[in-house]
Amino acid sequence: MNWAGTTWAGVNFGDDSRCVDYLLSRKEVDGTRIGCTGLSGGGWRTNMIAALEPRVKAVVSVGWMTTGDSQQAYNLAGAIGTFCLLPGVWNRLDVPDLIAMAAPRACMVVGGTEDLLFPPLGQKEATRQIAEAFNWAGSPNLFRNYAPAKPHCYDQDIQEEALAWFDKHLKAEKK
Repeated sequence: MNWAGTTWAGVNFGDDSRCVDYLLSRKEVDGTRIGCTGLSGGGWRTNMIAALEPRVKAVVSVGWMTTGDSQQAYNLAGAIGTFCLLPGVWNRLDVPDLIAMAAPRACMVVGGTEDLLFPPLGQKEATRQIAEAFNWAGSPNLFRNYAPAKPHCYDQDIQEEALAWFDKHLKAEKK
């Protein structure tokens, strides 16, 4: 695919952006209150949609946040797939930058402290960089890091935290 001028990340983003088109075509969908969440590869896709799709107003990325440098050294013999490769980009952009690009939209990042796929120091540094970007953008309250003592999962506790985040940032105000 790379030789043909495309990437899996590009194909995934194209599909995800078309999903937003579909949602907006539905009369029962309020286009000002669209959110996205995903675990693992879905967390990666959530990071991409946060960066590139302004129609998505709130995201919860679960199980995919680190810095590129720490992840490359830690990769667990290829556990992180090639679908996330962005040729010609990573020397200019890092994984936390994807969420930082979403500011001032509401972004929550969940990384379990017992997630063996992502190094703890990489997760902490990514969180620091994202928080700094949201502070710079004047919207520190629109970024939240949630780091439960959990492995690579999206269990009921994490789902409840995600739903609370979406309720806070997407539910209509009662009049």
